[in-house]
Amino acid sequence: MSDSNSSGSGRFWLIIFIVLLVFGGLFLLGYMPRHKQEKARDAEAAQVSTAAPTVTVVPAKAAPDTTTVTLPADTKSLRETFVFAQANGFVKSWSADIGQKVHAGQALAEVTTPELDQQVAQARANLGLAKTSYNRLAGVALPGAISKQELDAAKAQYAAQQAGVQQLLAQQAFRRITAPFSGIVTQRNVEVGSLVNSNNAPGSQLFKIEQTDKLRAYVQVPQNFAPAIKNGMQADYLVPEYAGKPFAAKVVRDAGALDPSTRTLLTEVQVPNPRGELRPGSYAQVRFYLPRTAPSVIIPANALVPGGTDSRVATVQDGKIHYLTITTGRDFGKQLEVSQGLKGGELLVLNPSENLTEGQAVQTKAFVPPAKPAGPPPAKPRPNDPDAPRVSMPVK
Repeated sequence: MSDSNSSGSGRFWLIIFIVLLVFGGLFLLGYMPRHKQEKARDAEAAQVSTAAPTVTVVPAKAAPDTTTVTLPADTKSLRETFVFAQANGFVKSWSADIGQKVHAGQALAEVTTPELDQQVAQARANLGLAKTSYNRLAGVALPGAISKQELDAAKAQYAAQQAGVQQLLAQQAFRRITAPFSGIVTQRNVEVGSLVNSNNAPGSQLFKIEQTDKLRAYVQVPQNFAPAIKNGMQADYLVPEYAGKPFAAKVVRDAGALDPSTRTLLTEVQVPNPRGELRPGSYAQVRFYLPRTAPSVIIPANALVPGGTDSRVATVQDGKIHYLTITTGRDFGKQLEVSQGLKGGELLVLNPSENLTEGQAVQTKAFVPPAKPAGPPPAKPRPNDPDAPRVSMPVK
């Protein structure tokens, strides 16, 4: 009986041992790979913590010798003038309307002058009387009958009446209103029977004549660009109606002094318009090609170190961080002009972290522009958009 109990107890403990052995083996099979992974991860983390950080760099580029500046312009005709009446009267007829081309001396309207005609008749009558009086006195043969003074006064009266008649006849010639120069009629403010007066009060003009075979574009050039503006400089004249089609223009003169209220230089640019494609008064822009007066460098805007009172960039020299203080010029949006502090070719850190310190060892990675996203391209801005901000861009 005892042997049987003893044999059963041995088998029980053997089974327990086998079960424990199996579970132990399974535990080791699951724990050891995980332990190795954790150990490798810890080693990698330790290596990363001790390794030099990687920064993205891009070289600073020397600015080109020429830069473009696009500025809004006020467009006018080469010549323009209002035509006024030079005699009082009524419009008898008109022969030129808006949009019509006229040549110098061509009749635009005829004016009747009844009051002036009466004045001419009266002046002629007075002239005849003065002539008769003078001839009568000059024909007196009796010595001493009249004084020399009386004869001179009659002669002067006769000459004055002659001048008065000539003056009125000259005014009568103004009944025919003519074009002062060849051009196009852009305004007509007369109708048959309209009363006209010989004055230049606002609103009394009869016609407006403009010469549009060449246009004048007036541009307010900011002070920092004014030294580069020279007479004879070539430029592009841009209008929204002809997108992508610049018209050749040329700087002909400037004011020679800055406007103290705006610190800008009034500059006149002339644009040939032989085919009449361009219209006076249109919104336009003028693109200047200006030589750079001082060497400068172009850098990405995100290369600036954030914060601080001075503009700084982080550069990589011999594998270490080195900060440089710079002087920025014009802001082109995604790019900045640097006038002092860089020579070109320096490796600039993009989006520099605040954790970077002077002299810190780093690893570099060249900047790669992101690929364009798939799908339809974004809408392009309208060329020469009048609502676009005024900007200047470096020539590539």
